[in-house]
Amino acid sequence: MERRGALISVVASAACFSTLAVLTKIAYRYGAGPLPLLTWRFVAVALVLAVWQLVRSPGALRVSAGDIGRYSILSLTGYGAASLCFFFAVRYVGASVTTVLLYTYPAIVSLIAWVFLGEPFTWRRLAAISLTFAGCALVADVLGARGSANLTGVALGLGAALGYAVFNVFSFRWMGRQPRIVLMTYTFAISAIGVAAVTLLSGNSLSTAAWAPGVWGLLALIVLIPTVIAVLLYLRGLGGLGAAQAAIISTFEPLFTILLAMAVLGERLSPLQWAGAVILLAGVVLAEWRPSGSRARKTVEVDEFAGL
Repeated sequence: MERRGALISVVASAACFSTLAVLTKIAYRYGAGPLPLLTWRFVAVALVLAVWQLVRSPGALRVSAGDIGRYSILSLTGYGAASLCFFFAVRYVGASVTTVLLYTYPAIVSLIAWVFLGEPFTWRRLAAISLTFAGCALVADVLGARGSANLTGVALGLGAALGYAVFNVFSFRWMGRQPRIVLMTYTFAISAIGVAAVTLLSGNSLSTAAWAPGVWGLLALIVLIPTVIAVLLYLRGLGGLGAAQAAIISTFEPLFTILLAMAVLGERLSPLQWAGAVILLAGVVLAEWRPSGSRARKTVEVDEFAGL
């Protein structure tokens, strides 16, 4: 019964995460820009998580100066950069393709772990990476007429995957003993500062004066559903399933996104793109599959917990 509850929590978490790209695309239709929308999303989430932590454990947010430095590196080169790429990719290639491209990140984690951390490169990893990038090529429609037109969006989608992979690898290595909720509280806060700086330095404004009332409602939904609720549900399910199985189940997220984008945004994938999505997700499952009763890995775990 406990395992069933954990399973439901992770599936529900994937459904919540899947709304991010769709809600973001709708916010753009109401006139919001990627940079101010992302900045205020980070600010709001950081405040919500900080209050949550202070209520549950007032001393949890006290960390060392060294931890702050590591949080900053993880935020600015990993999570914050990934989120920037993700929010701009949605503008170029839509919610469905962006979310599927993001799911190349487990393959990139394997490559980083092999090249930089000396982890073994097994046949399973090779097959998983091959499937992932073959699926990615089909989803990106590189063989079709729209492939060149979407090159910017595809590059941004893969940039989001790279940033998220970097965040996964080094947060696991550097902050493995830190509570993940504390890590994410600082990650959102520091990323907010970084994206705000990028916004101002690029000559854009953080002002929300021109926002339609609907944008505020969408921002509230972005903070609540694909961020706070999704994270808490995933954490609840993680303990009952373990990281590897939770990561496999979380691959429902791009499928949920595609279906939601079809229903709400009118997006459509070609048969080849659908085939690519299935192949890509098969690669993710192969990378994370563990035989029953096998020992837990002591290497890098792919962690979908944070979402984007």
